[in-house]
Amino acid sequence: MRGERGAEGDEGQLHVAVVGSGLAGLAATWLLGRRAHVTVYEAHPTPGMGAHSVRLGGGGGPLVDVPLRVLTPAYYPTLLSLYEQAGVEVASVDYAASFSRLQDRTYFRYRNVHISGRSLPWMPPSGLLKAEVRGITRDILRLHRRGPVDLREGRLAGRTLGAYLESERYGRAFIEGFLLPAYASICTCTTRTVRDYPAELIVDYFCSGVTTLGVMRAVGGSADVVGRLLAPAAEVRTGVAVQRITPEDDGVRVVDQAGGVGHYDQVILATPADRGAELLEGDDLLRSELSRVPHESSRVVVHRDARLAPRDPSSWRPVNFIVSDHHPAPMATIWLNRVQDGLEEGTDIFQTWNPVVEPDPALVITEAVVSRPVVTLATQDVPARLAALQHQPDRRIWPVGSYAEEGIPLLEAAAASAMRVADRLTRDRIGVG
Repeated sequence: MRGERGAEGDEGQLHVAVVGSGLAGLAATWLLGRRAHVTVYEAHPTPGMGAHSVRLGGGGGPLVDVPLRVLTPAYYPTLLSLYEQAGVEVASVDYAASFSRLQDRTYFRYRNVHISGRSLPWMPPSGLLKAEVRGITRDILRLHRRGPVDLREGRLAGRTLGAYLESERYGRAFIEGFLLPAYASICTCTTRTVRDYPAELIVDYFCSGVTTLGVMRAVGGSADVVGRLLAPAAEVRTGVAVQRITPEDDGVRVVDQAGGVGHYDQVILATPADRGAELLEGDDLLRSELSRVPHESSRVVVHRDARLAPRDPSSWRPVNFIVSDHHPAPMATIWLNRVQDGLEEGTDIFQTWNPVVEPDPALVITEAVVSRPVVTLATQDVPARLAALQHQPDRRIWPVGSYAEEGIPLLEAAAASAMRVADRLTRDRIGVG
């Protein structure tokens, strides 16, 4: 084996480069760093998962994650296990929601009630006097009842979400007014894209228990997650963008944009799929699969402009979806004061995805554009094809990320993909059980 050129005092140890420090790269670093010499490359000045975070109060206040990251025990078992191993403390947060039309009324809203360890959606009985609310509620309960049966019996395979919902005669109020806005936000994509998602992925998430087991976040935010998961790394190179990754007979060469060259036994490719495809040289099969993964970009803004929340403050919930027929994606405004400790008092602070109302520039704290993978029926096989490549006996470049596991491309898939690769390297390359 050959480690990075110039390393001393660790002859015989496996040398691994992790390119990218989003959650997948962080997880791979944590899982491999105690058994191998791990060097992390990150193009941003700070590790990727916290690259856009902002500290309020002129630099002396609370740190706000951009974007805010939450998880639910129902769908994130791998990530929760990883956090537990690393000592990341998590706590429940209120993630009740409202749904409004742009510059119009709030037509659906609920609160969360905690009973016997469960977080149950609740709305006042008076809300059910409205036909639209009754229709949405009826279809929510119906999908919870029918979804698992349809999944189990294979009725969703090969069908888009939109085709499934319409063929089963779910109501327009539920489809257009509740499910599509909520899941376009969860999947970080347009309404059209989530309508074309594989139905089984969305229904599996919807029926997994996310509506009853509640939502959690890391108490210390992304800064705590990054610090703990990076701790086993031998070296973290921030502000160093990788330019090219090339397999060699006895390892992998990594060239950065400053002209630096590193030689490693294995490389964990933890960049977005499209960026990973650009970096690869000489691994045509992997590059071809990564190039198939579609991505969509979204704008997220942290601000103090209440015009991006529902018109009636009594309708505000921790998460507020605002829909418009004239915009490709719903606006989702998170009322941060109700989600993050330290923000309960003082001016209301919001984090808005896809603002369809431009916030007052004087009230903007920070903003970022993020790119996320999406899944279509045509690309649903990408995780299985990537898993097949891992069985090649001479494989040395290992893609990890939310796109690399079956399911919606969320943090759980990122963590699971890193664990899959770490298990294989630990078993086959490092030789430790």
